[in-house]
Amino acid sequence: MWKIDSGTKTGTTTASYAEALNWLCHELGSKTILLKNTHASNSLKYRLLGYVTEGGFSKELVAETTLLAGEVAEFDYDRQWHRLVLQVINGSGQATYTVNYEGQGA
Repeated sequence: MWKIDSGTKTGTTTASYAEALNWLCHELGSKTILLKNTHASNSLKYRLLGYVTEGGFSKELVAETTLLAGEVAEFDYDRQWHRLVLQVINGSGQATYTVNYEGQGA
């Protein structure tokens, strides 16, 4: 049976890294994540971590990067990951964001 997992999450950054998305995606082959900075003027920073096994250590897939107000970052993965974790933190100040994600697999 074909599986699709998708959703949307919103939030506001803080002075410490917080999880904008903690996605258990081990049953999915193709995965796409979009992160949009929805704040009118403040930037945010993000990083993406991948886990191969439950409870294992992480690999930094995307190092800390700045996302300016209104910009969108895209992440596409066909490689098998057990879990993908997108973390966000203040850039120039508190910023709001939206995360859209979708994955498909058999």
